[in-house]
Amino acid sequence: MSATSPFVGVRVFSNLRDTVAAIDARDSTVLGLCLPLPNIAAADNAKIPMDEPFRISMDDPATIAMLGPGLAQDTINQIASEGIVTDIPFVRVEAKTDLEAQIGKIVGSASQKTGLFALLEAKDELKLEPGGLLAPGYTSQRIGSAANPVAMAMDTVCSQIIDCIGYVDTPATSREAAAAYAADFATSLNMVAMYPAARVYLDGQDVVRPLSPHVAAATVRRDKEVGNPFKAAWNRPLKGVRGPSQRVTYRDGDTTSDANFLNQNGVGTLIEGNLLWAPYTTATDPTVRAYRQIKRIRTRRSIEKSMLRALRQYLSEDVGPHLVQLMARALAEACEERKAFNAIIDYTIVYSKSLNPGTFLREGGLRLKLKFEETPGLTDLQVFTEPQPEAFDVLSAGIAAALATLGGQNTVATD
Repeated sequence: MSATSPFVGVRVFSNLRDTVAAIDARDSTVLGLCLPLPNIAAADNAKIPMDEPFRISMDDPATIAMLGPGLAQDTINQIASEGIVTDIPFVRVEAKTDLEAQIGKIVGSASQKTGLFALLEAKDELKLEPGGLLAPGYTSQRIGSAANPVAMAMDTVCSQIIDCIGYVDTPATSREAAAAYAADFATSLNMVAMYPAARVYLDGQDVVRPLSPHVAAATVRRDKEVGNPFKAAWNRPLKGVRGPSQRVTYRDGDTTSDANFLNQNGVGTLIEGNLLWAPYTTATDPTVRAYRQIKRIRTRRSIEKSMLRALRQYLSEDVGPHLVQLMARALAEACEERKAFNAIIDYTIVYSKSLNPGTFLREGGLRLKLKFEETPGLTDLQVFTEPQPEAFDVLSAGIAAALATLGGQNTVATD
């Protein structure tokens, strides 16, 4: 009995899907923005919808001008001041005069996909999926001495996108207030909190604005410099910042300085004027602290995210040794490439029979385990110094040798 339909003649069954999937790092340099437009002109009001993703091209002055003066336009200018040009998925929310009411509009509804949650639709509607989220001006407040609702919503959206970071600002009143803010997100790996605000030059004036847009833009700039999201963006100057809004102390080797206090409490800052000093996320809880380096968590999330779409091509194929071999090769090639870029140290791909019982395989399931470790960025360089008395024996021998070269009988060196 033939396994195919009977036919007289020659047929070709072309199958081009049994190939090794290319697991490419996606472009995670898209920045999503959610803000009101209280000063939008009446003629432009209907052009930018409410609670829907809207594309802003940073090289399109007419679109940027439609936003009207205010935080949204300032944010675009701050991002541009860091030397990058990109398309931004922007969600406009209703403008409110009351702060808490405005925060509520920015938070939006997870079920209705409004406010920040509308950015989850940006990939479908605009073909732009954010790798960073911003809502400057509305993330620094601790409402009722509790976690900021906008930052909380960002954290949720970032978790759903997988390889996304929320860039927020802490209260700029004191380093202790900044640390208390970051403690609200001590178990989150998605949040980068910055202290204090930034002094920037906008429209011919020196003004104070949130620091988060500059840090997000600097991360995008670093990604574009190296072509991937695997390298750290800190310990480099911000191009659009004239300085912090208030003094942040830093002294090499001094663990009590403001900058070290902030970093160890999950807060990034500026030192020496405009040098970005932000190696960590807000993750200070012992359960997640190992992944607090921004570099490490971005690398891991990038790898995890890149697998999803690429390996989708194997769905519906027959479960068997050949299929597992193809998937293992796809994972191995992706990891080898990332090893070549020093993104990861090493990896292991594991097929476990205990993880794949017959009942699970019968249902069309398959479980593979990928173990890998990201290459950490250097954050704590320790050099130990101590006296070396024996060096004087070397000095004495050198003196004796120098005198011996004189060759005179009247000049000698003795023990």
